[in-house]
Amino acid sequence: MIAILKSLALPAALALSLAACATAPPTPDKATAKAKPPAGCVAQTATRIPVKDDTCAGFGNTYTKQDIDNTGQPYADKALGMLDPSVRVGH
Repeated sequence: MIAILKSLALPAALALSLAACATAPPTPDKATAKAKPPAGCVAQTATRIPVKDDTCAGFGNTYTKQDIDNTGQPYADKALGMLDPSVRVGH
């Protein structure tokens, strides 16, 4: 009996994980989507500390993967140099 349960556990776990990946995340409405923060203001950080909508979580610049991809550069150092000329990458 235990051997049967063990043999069914892996396929069941795989099926559940695939089913979870197959569902599309809900798309936010335009009214609820947050606007891009002003220049020099970082709206979110990697911490779980909540930040009010009208305040900056930190100061600096942030770039999304879409921003990097839109430059057309294959490497992040070149893309960041295009997005912000003050970024310098030394070799």
